[in-house]
Amino acid sequence: MTRYKHAEVLNAYLSRMTTRDIEAIAEKMKEWGYAGQNLGNSSQLQAQYAFSEAVTKAVNNMISRDIEIVESKLKEAVNG
Repeated sequence: MTRYKHAEVLNAYLSRMTTRDIEAIAEKMKEWGYAGQNLGNSSQLQAQYAFSEAVTKAVNNMISRDIEIVESKLKEAVNG
């Protein structure tokens, strides 16, 4: 899969998420980065888990039709 195809898939997700969900993901990413640079392994794992939870919540908040569109873009990207 080319970088362009990766960008198309990421765009498909991000363009269908709410600003609030994207901001929550960004905040957890910052916390994860801070933990990775300044804290111990346990804190890093907790921050990684919190980031993953924010991503999962954002995807779960998407409506079914948006998920179908993302899946279609993903299939196009993988299958050419």
